[in-house]
Amino acid sequence: MTALVATPATAAADPSATEPSAAGETFTIQPFYAPIEADGDAVPQAARTSLAPAEEREPTAEDARDVAERQGDKSFSGAGQGTALAPSGARRPPAVPDESYLDPCWDSDNGRGEYGRVYNRFAWCQRGRIGGEVRDEDDDVVGTVSIIFRAAAYGRDDGNRDVRVFLRTEPGSADYQAFFPWDEASLRSAIMHLWVDCDNFLDGCSAGGATAGKTMDEWDRDGSWHSWTVASANAGDGLDKVKRHLWHFKSRVFSSVLPGVPAKKIAQSHTVRCDSASVGFALSRSKACVFDDVIPHLQYSAISAKHGEVARHIQCALDPGCTSWPLKDGKQVPGKFVDNRDAPGLHRITEKVPSHPDGVTYYSRNSYQKDQACQQGTPYFALGLPAHLYKPPAQQCDEFPFASTREGAGVGDWNFSVLGVTAAVNGCAGRELQRYYRDDRILVWQPGVPTAAEDEFFVHITDAPDTGDPAACEEDPDEGGDPDQPPTVDAGQDVSGDEGSVITLSGSASDAETTPTTGWTYAPGPGTDPGAACSFTAEGSTTTGITCTDDGTYTVTLSANDGVNGSVSDSATVTVHNVAPAVAGPQPATMTVAPTATSSAGIVTPTPWQVFRVGQSVKLTANFTDPGLNDTHVCSANWDDGTSQTFTSRGRQCVREHTYTTPGMYTISTGVADDDDGVADAASVMVIVYDPEGGFSTQGGFLDSPAGALTGAPNVAGKLTFTFNPKYLPGETGPVPGGGKVSASLQGTSFDLDSTALEWLVVTLDDKVAVKGTGTVDGVPGYGFVAYGFDDPDASRLVVWPLSAGEYPQNTVLYDNRGTAGYDLDVSDPQPLAGGSLQVHQ
Repeated sequence: MTALVATPATAAADPSATEPSAAGETFTIQPFYAPIEADGDAVPQAARTSLAPAEEREPTAEDARDVAERQGDKSFSGAGQGTALAPSGARRPPAVPDESYLDPCWDSDNGRGEYGRVYNRFAWCQRGRIGGEVRDEDDDVVGTVSIIFRAAAYGRDDGNRDVRVFLRTEPGSADYQAFFPWDEASLRSAIMHLWVDCDNFLDGCSAGGATAGKTMDEWDRDGSWHSWTVASANAGDGLDKVKRHLWHFKSRVFSSVLPGVPAKKIAQSHTVRCDSASVGFALSRSKACVFDDVIPHLQYSAISAKHGEVARHIQCALDPGCTSWPLKDGKQVPGKFVDNRDAPGLHRITEKVPSHPDGVTYYSRNSYQKDQACQQGTPYFALGLPAHLYKPPAQQCDEFPFASTREGAGVGDWNFSVLGVTAAVNGCAGRELQRYYRDDRILVWQPGVPTAAEDEFFVHITDAPDTGDPAACEEDPDEGGDPDQPPTVDAGQDVSGDEGSVITLSGSASDAETTPTTGWTYAPGPGTDPGAACSFTAEGSTTTGITCTDDGTYTVTLSANDGVNGSVSDSATVTVHNVAPAVAGPQPATMTVAPTATSSAGIVTPTPWQVFRVGQSVKLTANFTDPGLNDTHVCSANWDDGTSQTFTSRGRQCVREHTYTTPGMYTISTGVADDDDGVADAASVMVIVYDPEGGFSTQGGFLDSPAGALTGAPNVAGKLTFTFNPKYLPGETGPVPGGGKVSASLQGTSFDLDSTALEWLVVTLDDKVAVKGTGTVDGVPGYGFVAYGFDDPDASRLVVWPLSAGEYPQNTVLYDNRGTAGYDLDVSDPQPLAGGSLQVHQ
């Protein structure tokens, strides 16, 4: 866990300045989710059910049904529900959710719960609060930030095995609960990342789409939809290749002030069931994915003009207190919808289902037994039949369970019912049954298929008014069966590139009859770090770019759909290389301007040649960049006094404090390494540490100034005569020494330096000295100087530069008798004296 160590008193005064302290307290910010009440307030912790870990659920039919029963979620597709939930064409996800359609779902109790609500097999919704909780080292909550979100997901049956998931926040719904030492500003700046992930990508599930990341303040001001795709590989159980997967939202919350913990699943996982149905659906609907945490049930209205007679017959058949034909004591007709599912359900069959053991199809056997029951061995209109079975020419024999179910009359246990109904009504009810099979994606039962892949459904008779068109009983046109050829698709060559950079994908797709729709998805490969995400520059174009937040291998899949044959796909591999982090900072001899706190990379504090007194804390703050947004980082700091440290970065910053106990000139260096072995080149900055009680120096003499030392006369060499005697006077706190001066002159030239002000004096324990100040050259002001000296052996160096070139020596100097040496006192390399002496007095 990444930890922040903070001193509460400091944080209370300035949260942005909260820094590590051995005496401080540890804080982290953790992803937060809570169901909400109808008014948008979070459900109190005591009233919430605990979140089950992903491993406690298995993507099976029974598990999905158990969740549906606990939630009470029922699929509301079916006869009498109108065209909104029973479309005639293949369904595919919209560009953005239909909020008017989903509003009742979001406002329902389940819609505001931990599982969300499966509105029907092709629509899911959820509304709640997400954000972060600031916790101390005792795991107590000391601050929260949350915002209301709306999520939706859409299934599809247009020949693709995927679902589309959407999420947006509600602007103005953020809630900030800041307790000491945090304030609202620090919570507003927290960054929340959201994305969708599979519980287990090894079972053929893949989640694609860019991570949505913003500050909490930005989430509160925005409201745009973000989307992801959860896709299923074309593999699974049985001929229909049925496969169930679990998916969930993931979140990570962090900031430079409040570092986060690893990404965490929020709310519960949700089941998606995908298939490649070989029978029972038109060719254009041969592949589909639906939401399975729901009880599928067909609804007929007993008062419908279109199918009311059939509905009333089923109502009687399912009621043990109602007499139905054939007579049987203790008759128990299956298929009744009850909330606790204490009645067996039904399973769809077709004429193509393999033969019954007696040599005929199940469908034919059902029809035969039904006819026998209706005719009792004689024609319908034969004399002697019970009155309720008398069949006028305009009537047909209706049976329940339906002939298109495994539980029909052919079972041979007499747990079924027949009744004469108007032929037109019977035909309309039958067509609505077939439409229901399609619209609720009821798969065909097949002998030998594991129970986990069976698709059980129920029938519910209501007294609700029929909202559909009374005349709309025409049979839907056949959507498949034509000789249209599927498209061809090529994902292109395997490619590679760097994390954070656009990698070009060159795919292609074609179709003989039309221009197919295309789209890309991706799936991280084994070994790719959790939380890695990619985005496409143009998801619907065959030629596009992909950008990934972490190194690893990714499978990209290009799918093409002609609207008739379903989706055709091809895949390629994208290898993404790690890019090392980059941190660059002021170098003592080259940099003129230090980075700012908002600049992309560099040492922000301390600034070059910044002056500190012995015992004063020196704060190191270094920005770094890394295009791998999913990488984590470890910083290193070398303080140039024998002390070095390694520590975890905060956001994209390295932050540490250090106290020097002896005077000197120290070159601090810092580096960064990411979790993929990428190492940044170190950046450095030099600081001055003085001690007003550390001694003083006296110097007088001369040295042989080499050619090139005076840049204005590079061929001049001669005697440099100098004196300096800077010292801190008793009681002075510095950094400006109150006594002494510095002067120097070069024989044979007009170069004559006289100090006008001193800025600091450093005297080290090993008898080295440096003094910095300003002065005149040839009587002209506007020059800076640094003079260095070693006591044993006596040696001196003088550096003079125009102040117009900077506050400290850099690229432009006027005089330097050791021009190739560094400016740090330890590497200044002063020149031995030719006469005179230099004394350091401790």
